[in-house]
Amino acid sequence: MVSIKVLGGDGEIGGNKILVEHKGTSIFLDFGMSFKQNGLFFSEFLNPRKCSGLGDFFEFGLLPDMKGIYREDYLEHMGRDVEERSIDAVFISHAHADHAQYIHFLRWDIPIYCTDSTRIILECLQKTGSNTFSDLIDACETFRFTRTKKGFTRIKRSYHKEYIHKRDFQTMEENKRISVGSFEVEMIPVDHSLPGSCGFIIYTDEGNIVYTGDLRFHGSDGHLSRRFVEKACKAKPKWMLCEGTRIDSNERDSESDVRAKISELISQSDGMVLVEHPIRDIDRTNSIFTAAKENGRNFVVPMKLAYLIENLGTYCPFCLDEVKILVPKKRWGLISKVNVPEGEIDKDYAKWERDYIYRWNSVTCKDLNESPEKYVVSMSMWEIGQLADIKPLNALWIKSSCDPFCDEMEIDEERKQNWIRHFAIRHESTHASGHASGDEIREMIREIGPEILIPIHTEREDLFDGLVQS
Repeated sequence: MVSIKVLGGDGEIGGNKILVEHKGTSIFLDFGMSFKQNGLFFSEFLNPRKCSGLGDFFEFGLLPDMKGIYREDYLEHMGRDVEERSIDAVFISHAHADHAQYIHFLRWDIPIYCTDSTRIILECLQKTGSNTFSDLIDACETFRFTRTKKGFTRIKRSYHKEYIHKRDFQTMEENKRISVGSFEVEMIPVDHSLPGSCGFIIYTDEGNIVYTGDLRFHGSDGHLSRRFVEKACKAKPKWMLCEGTRIDSNERDSESDVRAKISELISQSDGMVLVEHPIRDIDRTNSIFTAAKENGRNFVVPMKLAYLIENLGTYCPFCLDEVKILVPKKRWGLISKVNVPEGEIDKDYAKWERDYIYRWNSVTCKDLNESPEKYVVSMSMWEIGQLADIKPLNALWIKSSCDPFCDEMEIDEERKQNWIRHFAIRHESTHASGHASGDEIREMIREIGPEILIPIHTEREDLFDGLVQS
């Protein structure tokens, strides 16, 4: 019998962790973080304690308490027995945190299947992120000691390479099925607000399963989602795991409209333009880049985005040499000083950041302040402190991201508005969701025609009633 257990993503938007079992083979579809459950107990300044291993995550229902799937170092630290591996593979639809963040806790010998772009993004997240739980591409053993000449020392990633375990990532390609035990799995690219997003068709001798992942039809690659629907229809699935983030909204938007609106707003601005957008949404980033170029302006990106663009290579529609890289003040703020001793500026930055300090296309806040009309700047709450150095006059802020959907985001939004009011910045907005509308979801379900429909990634499961003919 095929067994499908939704261990995350049931009655909530995100947190997908779907266990599929058949004839002794067990796989997970995604292994993400539940923002909803996490938000009940934790916040930006109150996080699960790493010292408890998996304890806080089990206690508050952030992770399923299962045997044979979690890291040995965490289990031993908690006084638990290490079990044999019970999962044959994990298939990741895309690299958003609510689908992939909790890879960190998995055993490093579990094969992880995803697209090449997804692997690159996860690698960038691990390299540039500050999250305590960011062992995504490889894992450094924690809570271990090693002997030295002076006694014992704790294992550190920077010194003890022999304790770092490379995760078993397997790249999936379109039109090539992967065999895992009793399953055959086919990856099909879809359009979403992150490069490398995909859905899956899982073939079994008792019926096929379609998993949409997250998808939309109105982005620059909407044709990918339409092709996914065609292939899913041909598979004649018995089960369909369908995302429903916007099942309650019939509003249809488009990335092309967002690009046009941003370009129009830039053309009407005499000063600097600051655009707030999801940093890893390369489709949106390309829209901003194109709009800036149409108006004869330079697009300025933060170093984290620069690192992602460079590592994505041909998966990004433009290259790093076509934009400017903003090098902000950090630590001692020596980037803006003269007569600084050699090598001291570098110490203000993380190792991965140092490569961007002296690029020919690197700029500082001082450069932006001197010629504000030349620039369109990628901006977010993480970068907003730089406004105190830029001191923009007659500037425009374009919000091109989703509206707040929790108390913490509401507080951040109000804080952002305080900054905008302080510098007398004009505020506009334009955005297109990363998810299909309700009408598009219903149309997709009718076309694919599953026997059994399982709503996920939605708070409105009731709106799926009656969409499948019994």
